Amino acid sequence: MLPVDLTYPISYLLFMFIREIRKKLVKNGKTYEYVQHRLVESVRINGRPRQHTLLNMGTLEIPKEQHKTLANLIEANLSGVHPQSLFEQVDKQLLTLARHFAEIIVQKRLALAARRSHDEEDATQQVVSTKQQEPSYRLVDTNSLTTSSSRTIGAENIALSQLKDLDFLSILQECNFTEKEQQHAAAQICARMVHPSSERETARWLRNDSALGELLEIDLSRISDQILHRITDKLHEHHDFIENRLREVTNDLFMLDNKLILYDLTNTYFESPKRGSSLAKYGKSKEKRNDCPQITLALVVDAMGFPKRSRILEGGISEPDTLWEILETLDMECGHEGYPKTVVIDAGIATEENLKRLREDCRFEYVAVSRKRKFDPVLQFDSEPRKLMMNRDKELMITTARQNDEVFIRCTSPDRALKDEAIHARRKQRMEKELTNLDRSLRKPRARNSCSVVYERIGRIKERYKVGQCYEITVHESQGKALKVSWTYKEDCVKQPGEYLLRTSRVDLADEEVSLVHRSLTMIESAFRWLKSELGLRPNFHQLDRRTVAHARISVLAYFMLAPVLNRLEWGGEFTSTCGKKDNHAPWDTPYGWKGLVRTMASQTRVTTSFNCKDGTRMDIRTTLEPNAQQLALYRRLNVNPRPLKKIIQE
Repeated sequence: MLPVDLTYPISYLLFMFIREIRKKLVKNGKTYEYVQHRLVESVRINGRPRQHTLLNMGTLEIPKEQHKTLANLIEANLSGVHPQSLFEQVDKQLLTLARHFAEIIVQKRLALAARRSHDEEDATQQVVSTKQQEPSYRLVDTNSLTTSSSRTIGAENIALSQLKDLDFLSILQECNFTEKEQQHAAAQICARMVHPSSERETARWLRNDSALGELLEIDLSRISDQILHRITDKLHEHHDFIENRLREVTNDLFMLDNKLILYDLTNTYFESPKRGSSLAKYGKSKEKRNDCPQITLALVVDAMGFPKRSRILEGGISEPDTLWEILETLDMECGHEGYPKTVVIDAGIATEENLKRLREDCRFEYVAVSRKRKFDPVLQFDSEPRKLMMNRDKELMITTARQNDEVFIRCTSPDRALKDEAIHARRKQRMEKELTNLDRSLRKPRARNSCSVVYERIGRIKERYKVGQCYEITVHESQGKALKVSWTYKEDCVKQPGEYLLRTSRVDLADEEVSLVHRSLTMIESAFRWLKSELGLRPNFHQLDRRTVAHARISVLAYFMLAPVLNRLEWGGEFTSTCGKKDNHAPWDTPYGWKGLVRTMASQTRVTTSFNCKDGTRMDIRTTLEPNAQQLALYRRLNVNPRPLKKIIQE
C-alpha cells in the first residue's frame, strides 16, 4: 500500500480513476451492448508509468461526472485519509460505494497476502510465524481504527473438519471432480449443514456472511446459484458411488460392525402443485398434509445412527414393497461378512410376506413390531410379567411366548400407556362432538336427514377418528328419514394402552436384548428429524424432478457428515442409550441439537481491523476471534482446531 504524507498536496494522492469499457454480447443471434467499469491505478515501474486494474466494479449507476470523485474517495479509504480532508461536501451514496469497494480491495489484498504466506510456510501449520511472534510496536491513530468484513467461521470450521475426516474431497476426486468443483461441492455440503436454504440464498450467504471461502482457500465472492445447481447435479450423478465410499470410510474410522441395520421411510411434502412431476405423488402424509404432493425418502442406518444407504422414491409408495430392493443393494455393496445382519423394521414394513422372506434368507435376521392389533390367542405368554429397567429409571413389563422359529415379546410401557390414553381421550372427545353435531343437525329446518346420508356421515366420522369400534351407534328413523342419533361407549372394546408386540427370529437373544434392539429404531427416527429440521430436507422449492432429488440427496450427504458429530457429542444421551451404554447426560453446558451448536459458534467470527500508523502507512489485520469457554469445550470434544486460520497482516 502506498505511504501517505498528509503534508503533500492532495493531488499527489489521487492515483486512481475509473475506466469505462463498452462490450458486446452475442446471444441467440442478437447483439447486446453493455458497459463495465474498472478501477484503475497509475503506478510507476522502473521509472515508467503503468496502469493496472484493481477491481472490476460491474456497471455503476452514478453519473459519469462523479466517477473521478468516487475513485478519489476509494483511494482515500485505502490510504487512511478522511474524506472531509479532500472535499467539503461528499454525497452519502458515494461514501457508501467508496467504503464498499475499498473493503473489497482490502479483502483481495489480504487474500493475496495469505496465499503468499501459504507458499512460504506449511499449509497445516496453524501458528504464527517467528517473525510475527516477535513484539512489533507501532504508534497508531486510535481514532482511525475500524473493524469490518465480519464473517462467521466457527460452525463452518466444524463442518469442514468432518468433511476432511471422511476424506470427502478425495472421494470427489475419484469421481473426476476438478479441484475447483471439489471445493464448490464442499462449500455446498457445509452450507447445507450450517445455513440450510435454497441455492440462491446459499450463494448469497457464501458471498457475504461466511468465511468458508477462506477455510477452503477459494474465492467465493462471485459464486452464484447456477454454479451451485451444476455442482448439485454432478453430486446427484455420482451419489451412489459417494454414498458407498462414505460408508466404507465411516466403517473404518469408527470400527462399525454393521450387524444391526435399521430401515424406515419418511416423506416430505411440497406446497406447490408439482404439475407434470413423475415423482411427486399424493399419499398419506406423516405431517398431516395429505393435500400436498410428496416424495419418499428410504434410509438405512446402523445402531449408532450412521447412514448406510438412501433412496428417493415416489410419494405414496407402498412401504413393504421397498424393503427388498434396499436390502439386496446393501448386501451386495457391503459384501458377505460371514454373519447374518439383523434388520430392525417398524410395523408398517413388517408384513407376513416380508418376515417370511427374511426367515428363509440366511443373510438376514429380524426384529420387528407386529402389525396385529390383537394378540394371537394361540400364543402362550408367560403367566408372570417381568420388569425390565430402561434408561432414566423407566420401566417396561414384558412377557414372552415362542412359536416355531419366532420369539414374541409382549411389552407394556407406562409412558406409552399415558400417551395412548391421551390420544384415545382426544379422539373420543372429538368423535362424540361430531356425533352430537350430527344429531342436532337432524332437527334443523331443511336438514339432510335421509338415512343413507346419515349413515355415510357416521362412516366418515368413524374413519376420521379411528375409535368407531368402541361405539354402538343407533339411528332412529321413520319412513326412511333419520330422526335421532344415539350412541353407547363400550369400555371393554378399548385396547389395553401402552401395549405392543415384538417378534424376532433372533431366538438366541435374551428378552432384554431384543427390547434394546427394538428401541434402536429411535436412531432412524432421529435421523429423519435431523434431516428435516436441521439439514434442509424441507422446504424443497424445485420443480424439476432431477433437481428435487438432487436437493434431497445433498441433505443426505450432509447427514453423513453430521452423524459423527452427533455421536461424539452424545447430546442428551440420545446417541448412546440405544447402543447398550449407560445413559449419562453431558456434564458440560451446551445447547442441545446441531442448530444450537451453530448458534453457539456464531459468535466466533473472522474480522478485519484497519488503522493508520504515525509513519503514514495504513495497516490491515485479518484475524479470527478467540473461542470462548463454551466454544473451546465443543472444539475439544470434537477434536477440531479452535484457531483454523492464522493472522494475516497487510501494510
